[in-house]
Amino acid sequence: MRKVYIMNDGGHNYDDAKRFGQLVFCTDKVIKKSDTAQMYRELCAALEDANNDDFILVSSLASLCCVATAIMVERFGEVHFLLYDNGQYVERDLILNN
Repeated sequence: MRKVYIMNDGGHNYDDAKRFGQLVFCTDKVIKKSDTAQMYRELCAALEDANNDDFILVSSLASLCCVATAIMVERFGEVHFLLYDNGQYVERDLILNN
């Protein structure tokens, strides 16, 4: 089963994202928005078991999403996003290893 990595639990309703896979929250504490080194450490651990076809749900701090994207692209050459659009999540893929 694919996983949907959510940067942190912002109290939003993520039920629609469940149709794409198992929801996994990456952080459970407040991280300073300028502390990208801490974000990298936390997200490396959270994404340790990620596979190339798993999703990053775009939410929370932009910097968290950027760091998670960098980790996935470095590992797999691609990243799969879930973006919220018109009341539901849609899949968008970024393939960089063509």
